[in-house]
Amino acid sequence: MLRKILFFVLTCVIVLASIVLFNTFRSKPWPVYHSSINLEPFPDSALIHMSQAIQIPTISINDTASIDTVAFSGFESYLSASYPRIHQSLQKTMIKDFSFIFEWKGKNPALAPIVLMSHYDVVPVEGAALLNWTEPPFSGKITDTCIWGRGSCDDKFGVISIVEAVEDLLRKGFTPERTIYLCFGHDEEVRGSGARAIVDWFQQRKIQPEMVLDEGGEVSVEKAAEIGRPLAVIGVAEKGYASFELSVAKPGGHSSVPKNETAIDILAKALYQLRTHLPPPTLTPQLREFLGRIGSSSHKFQNRMASANMWLFSGLTKRLLASEPEGEAMMHTTMVPTIIHAGVKDNIVPGFASAIVNTRILSGETMRSVEDYIRQTIKDDRVKIRKIGEMATDPSKATLSSSPAFKRIESAVYQTVPAVIPTPYEMVGATDSRFFRNISDRVVNFFPMTDAKGYHGVNERIMLIDLQRGIHYIKTIIRESNKSF
Repeated sequence: MLRKILFFVLTCVIVLASIVLFNTFRSKPWPVYHSSINLEPFPDSALIHMSQAIQIPTISINDTASIDTVAFSGFESYLSASYPRIHQSLQKTMIKDFSFIFEWKGKNPALAPIVLMSHYDVVPVEGAALLNWTEPPFSGKITDTCIWGRGSCDDKFGVISIVEAVEDLLRKGFTPERTIYLCFGHDEEVRGSGARAIVDWFQQRKIQPEMVLDEGGEVSVEKAAEIGRPLAVIGVAEKGYASFELSVAKPGGHSSVPKNETAIDILAKALYQLRTHLPPPTLTPQLREFLGRIGSSSHKFQNRMASANMWLFSGLTKRLLASEPEGEAMMHTTMVPTIIHAGVKDNIVPGFASAIVNTRILSGETMRSVEDYIRQTIKDDRVKIRKIGEMATDPSKATLSSSPAFKRIESAVYQTVPAVIPTPYEMVGATDSRFFRNISDRVVNFFPMTDAKGYHGVNERIMLIDLQRGIHYIKTIIRESNKSF
């Protein structure tokens, strides 16, 4: 009997190993469509325009009554002076005072239009971090390799790539087959009211875009070292966004005779529970496709084996992804405390403590399910929980990688970055295009920036080659606007 059991087990192992190896060797690396790219040369004026755009401090702050309106008006004047053909040939509409829509009418009005969008507002620069900047944050300094300054990556790169491409095509007498809208928001970094109003404008006119392109994905070389090829991560969905206030009220008193448990103790325990008990990891459809495309091209046999046999190695894959913050965020709804308030004096035990927990909600979950999870995980009725803030959304719908919108971007990427592997992914951050996602399943997020440096931090800068690629990429999309994918 034992011999039969051992024989059966051995047979199962051999069959399983055979299936795994068959699937692994059958899986082929992602094809190389272009091993080299001849980018169009771009004039020095493009560098100067990018530098000038950075020098205008269009800083978004939560207190909209205190923003520097002179800077935002100055950016509009700068665009008008730097891109005269756009302003002469395209119909311009101002939205919410400082956001823009430019309509470039196509030859065939029956074709659904394309939307090319970016935002030109930037986040503030911390005063304490100024000394850590190699170049002043609003200098727009041009060096041999890059252009320095706040907004160079996020997202004046996108704005300048679009307007440089359109201005040059107008100069050459080009007219697209389908209408193209250029949409530039002014407050993406705080609430996106400009983009929301732009979407309302489209809805009122019953305009259904064939594709909406925004910032989000980029080219990664550093994180694709084991593949040996650039990886273009193309956003096809966005996580949801919600912040929750956790508060505890409990009588305080003199710090010399503290009670066994204070409001701070209760709140700290609740936050610890949340941070140590994340929702279960999930491999969403877009994450599985992401892993399949890069895994099949990996130099490591175990990675190729895992990606070709995800039915068997999903547990191992999750553990490997969880070893990096980015991988963890791709599998989970993340929850992290970002603001804590308690106490007014060092010798008084406070009677009230509160914390703001920011969540980024994975596809398949909702704001309601996340709030329920927080409550069930803390298991303490003394902790009051409420959703706060205007900027709260459920996860977006996903744009399929088989859709014409994704294929259109994929085609332009192949013609912009040599030997690239394009892949869909769910973005962990929020962009202005989230409002378009409420009315469209044809939104994609990608500009050919390589391993963004200083994004929302110190020493933000854009590589010169990336600006050249950005302009080439947008021109490719516009020239191929008449193609069906």
